[in-house]
Amino acid sequence: MKRSLGLGLAALASLILIPVVKGSPSLAQLQTMGAEMVQQVMRPEVELVLEASKQVQVLDAEGQPQLIWQSLEGEATVQPRDVLRYTISSKNDGQMAAKHLVINQAIPPQMTYVLATAAGNDGAAITYSIDGGESFVAEPVVEVVQEDGTVTLEPAPADAYTHIRWDFAQSLEPEVAVQVAYDVTVK
Repeated sequence: MKRSLGLGLAALASLILIPVVKGSPSLAQLQTMGAEMVQQVMRPEVELVLEASKQVQVLDAEGQPQLIWQSLEGEATVQPRDVLRYTISSKNDGQMAAKHLVINQAIPPQMTYVLATAAGNDGAAITYSIDGGESFVAEPVVEVVQEDGTVTLEPAPADAYTHIRWDFAQSLEPEVAVQVAYDVTVK
């Protein structure tokens, strides 16, 4: 009796092991789960930090006016026509490269983008949206009806801009930082 039970368990074990050994989906699932666990441990860890500064005029040592950027912290007060600079810093604190890094930044509705002020690290493609972030292009245009009734495409005015996007073509390697910035005027 012991012998037949031993053979039965051995046969059952071989039936269970054969699909795993033969490259079945079960083995593929185990391999995939192992790779996913390694990626979770080694994944990139990109942290974004947003800072704001206000452009202020001060007098230099010779009494000449000079524009500087004053950091805004906590509950800062700004007035209409103040120029602010938003800076987004990012660093990959993970152990793997961050691929396809894209930074999207909405322009607050109470602000107007200052044209041609968006900047970023080398290699960042900068595009803009004038439709609430639905689409992005390098040079937004709007349709303008001329006096004779014809419609022409003209560069979008600054107050039409709703979002800015920086698309980094290169991977963000571990311990590497990037920084992007743009200016706005308070309405």
